[in-house]
Amino acid sequence: MPAGRRSGKTELAKRRLVVELAKATAFADPRYFVAAPTRDQAKRIFWKDLKALIPPGWIRRIYETELCITTIFSSELWVVGLDKPQRIEGVAWNGGVLDEYANMHSGTWTENIRPALSDRGGWCWFIGVPEGLNHYKELADYAGSGVDDDWGLYRWNSSDILAQGEIEAAKRVMDARTFRQEYEASFEGAAGRVYYAYSVERHQDKEITLKEELPIIICGDFNVDPCVWLLLQTDGTTVWVFDEVALRNTNTVEMARTFLARYQHHEAGTVVYGDAAGNARSTTGKSDYALLFELGLKKQRIKRANPNVRDRVNSLNSMLENSNKEARLFHHPRCEYLRKDLECVVWKDGNAGINKSDSDRTHASDALGYFIESEFPILFHRPKQGYRFYK
Repeated sequence: MPAGRRSGKTELAKRRLVVELAKATAFADPRYFVAAPTRDQAKRIFWKDLKALIPPGWIRRIYETELCITTIFSSELWVVGLDKPQRIEGVAWNGGVLDEYANMHSGTWTENIRPALSDRGGWCWFIGVPEGLNHYKELADYAGSGVDDDWGLYRWNSSDILAQGEIEAAKRVMDARTFRQEYEASFEGAAGRVYYAYSVERHQDKEITLKEELPIIICGDFNVDPCVWLLLQTDGTTVWVFDEVALRNTNTVEMARTFLARYQHHEAGTVVYGDAAGNARSTTGKSDYALLFELGLKKQRIKRANPNVRDRVNSLNSMLENSNKEARLFHHPRCEYLRKDLECVVWKDGNAGINKSDSDRTHASDALGYFIESEFPILFHRPKQGYRFYK
């Protein structure tokens, strides 16, 4: 449930939890949780209200230190902070609510919550205001896709609940992007996006296929966790990224073997582009490019030094959309690391370089940028050194 600020989603969640406490289940000790990004936040939002909402005759005991309420029905309700997601593990849950899910760690649901619901077929609500194009948007897209009957997507604007005068007052002091996110529950791209020309609707194409007559171009990144290689083809004008190889806790040899297992029989051959630092740095002793050469990936076009970051970014943006509003770069939906980079990578404060605080981000876009800047650079017509344009 991505919904606007002060639109009642948290109040609905509190009441749903209270109702569940009195329901008969197939389990002698049904357990429910409500979680926020931190314990202090969870306590502030839920603890006092839940104690007031539960009828006194239902309550068996209140544990103030543990933030737990037990009932005469043998059910339990816990208030939990997920700054340490392990707090949710170790017991089986019948259901729960994740509030401000966008501000939780991206792996919280799959790594910590989902397994704890499995034993009892538990339910879960995900509520909160969107925070950019992150894991909350991915989950909302999946829930609304209709491919899984276990999921549903519900959303509404703050204007459905708040007075119109309050909505107009908010508009007067907020920029349009922030208003859409906070009051209309819109998943907005982050401010200061590096690849501002990208949109998934325009640049993602599920019809992209491997063209047998064109070579496969490997755009290599040599990070260890994750390591991401993009696989693309070009006719000299348009670029199609048709696949990516992404492995965790890996090395250059394993990446190459994974690629070769998929595409070693491609008759038009392979060309490698990538980080110039791979000539000196290695994950297994030899340089990364020397290892690739030994494994049969011998055609390599690597510059002596990496291009300026701004030049690389500008070249990539120009392929996403040039001054004639033409897009010349497209990717298949399976290229998830690339899509997330193009949607989510932002500049540091003050534009002091690219923000690399998320360890999963920038590897795919950096790798693609090395190829794009090499083959589709933005060319500036500079005068010859010493040539004068004045008398």
